Amino acid sequence: MRIFPLYWAALAAFTLVFFIFAPRLNSGFEFPNAEQVFSFHNLIMHILGLQIFLAPAYVSPMLTLYFIGLIIVFYTIYPFIIMLSKSSKQILLYSSLIFLGCLLVSRTFNIIEYRFYTFFPIFVFGILTCKESLFEKTTIINRKNPFVKILLAALPVMLVLVIVLGSRTTLFLDQNASFSIKSASSGTIGSSMVISMLESMANSLGLSYITLKFIIDSVLLNLFVIIFCVLEYRFAMKFINNEFSSYLSSVFTYVATASYCIYLFHRPFLALWNSGTHFISSPILHDVILIFIALPILVIISYHLQILELNLKKHIFHKKAPHKDFPFIGSSNSSSK
Repeated sequence: MRIFPLYWAALAAFTLVFFIFAPRLNSGFEFPNAEQVFSFHNLIMHILGLQIFLAPAYVSPMLTLYFIGLIIVFYTIYPFIIMLSKSSKQILLYSSLIFLGCLLVSRTFNIIEYRFYTFFPIFVFGILTCKESLFEKTTIINRKNPFVKILLAALPVMLVLVIVLGSRTTLFLDQNASFSIKSASSGTIGSSMVISMLESMANSLGLSYITLKFIIDSVLLNLFVIIFCVLEYRFAMKFINNEFSSYLSSVFTYVATASYCIYLFHRPFLALWNSGTHFISSPILHDVILIFIALPILVIISYHLQILELNLKKHIFHKKAPHKDFPFIGSSNSSSK
């Protein structure tokens, strides 16, 4: 109930913006494999949340929304790991067995998309974190080592520069690079010069370029996400302990409430925004307007959309069972403060 209603709304928005009305929009985005991605069969698989489990043989995962199918797979696996494991060693053991089993199934039936394996270490790290209180221990280490503090602050900034600004800097530094909605989400490697170097390295190691790129992207992704989670935990503890002003706390709560909708709807929103502002020829002016006008509008719309969805569910379930109080109702009350 928390995930699917808004996810289905996002699927409808993607279909309308990137398929049905795409020829009429001058957004500058070309959705990869649109005919296949937005086919009836593919949309049904996405509606059911099976895009990661049945890809690539039976489904073509959709940009951004593939992640919902990914967390559905992880939510399915998690209870089995917890039921079977009584210690951290057993968590690692059974997680490894599940990983290898999924890999065997994938190789046999050509299902379970590669991003499952990319994010699986982060998934297991999350379980171990709760089991061993890793974040609390990391916070103690950080206080004793100033270098660790600097490193933890610098690496997420590097991640932003590499991935978020990489699309722009690549265009300036490498004239042979191309930029599209697909290349913007293809990982940290986009320059033809870097690709050439990696191809040479892959040949010397006896690997294919795709395999080497997958390994590098996976390692960097896991490294940056884990570091970001450590920082986020420290930030959250300050928030919980009321170390921020009431104004900042309200801002953080507002953005947190809107975050799920921001994730789901940012691509169609930005496509529509670009369609309406395509007359702006300066890339710098375009980006400034995008950051300081479009993104705040996206946050505001996402917040109110989330509140509307929560209130609708609250109304529907109270109407059906007025004597019961459902878990998500409590979260909706706290998130709307």
